[in-house]
Amino acid sequence: MLFGTQRINGAGHLEVGGVDALELAERFGTPLYVMDEQGIRERCREYLRTFRRWGKPPSVAYASKAFWCRAMAALVAEEGLQVDVASVGELEVALAGGVPPDSVTFHGNYKKEEELSEALEAGVGIVAVDSVDELRSLSRLACDYRRRQRVILRVAPGIDAHTLDTISTGRNDTKFGITIENGAALAAVREALGLPGIELMGLHSHIGSQIQSLAPYELLVEKLMDSCQVVFRETGWMPDVLSFGGGLAIRYLEEDTAPPIADLAKVLGESIHGAAAARGLKVPQISVEPGRSIVGDLGLTLYTLGPIKTVPAAEGGTRTYATVDGGLSDNPRPLMYGARYQALLAARASETPDTTVRVVGRHCETDALFDAALPGPRSGDVLAVLCTGAYNHVMASNYNFFCRPPVVFVSHGHARLVVRRETNEDLLRRDVV
Repeated sequence: MLFGTQRINGAGHLEVGGVDALELAERFGTPLYVMDEQGIRERCREYLRTFRRWGKPPSVAYASKAFWCRAMAALVAEEGLQVDVASVGELEVALAGGVPPDSVTFHGNYKKEEELSEALEAGVGIVAVDSVDELRSLSRLACDYRRRQRVILRVAPGIDAHTLDTISTGRNDTKFGITIENGAALAAVREALGLPGIELMGLHSHIGSQIQSLAPYELLVEKLMDSCQVVFRETGWMPDVLSFGGGLAIRYLEEDTAPPIADLAKVLGESIHGAAAARGLKVPQISVEPGRSIVGDLGLTLYTLGPIKTVPAAEGGTRTYATVDGGLSDNPRPLMYGARYQALLAARASETPDTTVRVVGRHCETDALFDAALPGPRSGDVLAVLCTGAYNHVMASNYNFFCRPPVVFVSHGHARLVVRRETNEDLLRRDVV
């Protein structure tokens, strides 16, 4: 199961972007994050293509939290996507990468006033307001800056997307957004319409991540359009835009389900047109914020295998542990979310697996990453772990004071370093003695 430009070349090696994975490991070292630039650009274009079929020009805003660096910021800007950020740090990277500030949406459930001020100074296009407290602060600050800030209100629609608790964000019992069910969202709309310095553009909702069924999105359209009907009846205001967030799943394993982007566009497009007609409302602009579904399966991580041990297994028989030169610090998702991955040996990508190993890291934890079937793994082999493009680089840490890996973009037979490997000097730089 390969993705994007990944293929097995004539030498039996894994190749991505026209570059042999073994060459990448030799040139840049391991651990190494490899991003398929060709594939990512095409995925961005696919999102724009499919959503353009549904009336008004769509707003496709890349969710920077999935994978972010200046090179990625430049890429999405070049491909015509907007960007959503959830911190001043993500905003700074966006601006440094050439993203026009008016194409940025600033998210976050707790934005400090100084952060709102920085967003206003930068000229961000939209602020996604998460609470009435924030709405009032933003109004006051916008008046100080003598500007009218466009906003969307994040609402909680009371939908369980049936994903992991840690990444399910659309329920009533959540820290995110303003609840629809208890009337709080309607009250917030009323207040926003009367506040100086605020231009209310629409409503936003994000119901979770790694969503493998489109049914929750259909329900979300109904919930938001029901809310729009009530709001319009009570205030005369109708959103110009409805943002449905992101969350579309990718296939980490063969058995995983991942709806095509075109199907998501069709479900949202047909549902919103039908719901608007049934309620006698205008059709708002559709906005989506994909992250994982743009980069997740188009990134991989290269490791070098170290010690391989066969030990008695707790449940009987034996277990083989294969240690990689990374682990928890460069991929916390297995321990956080129980994430599983497909892996292969870069030099023997076409060989039939004959050994099941537990891939583990080298940290002072039992950082078992996942189980993998490999063809007779040996110390020194380069292991390629697929589908690590989302939430690996951005969640990496310095646990045990390991240095974070570099990031390489590959495209049309060329590799370029876009984030250098961290050094021990970097680790000491912030210390004050």
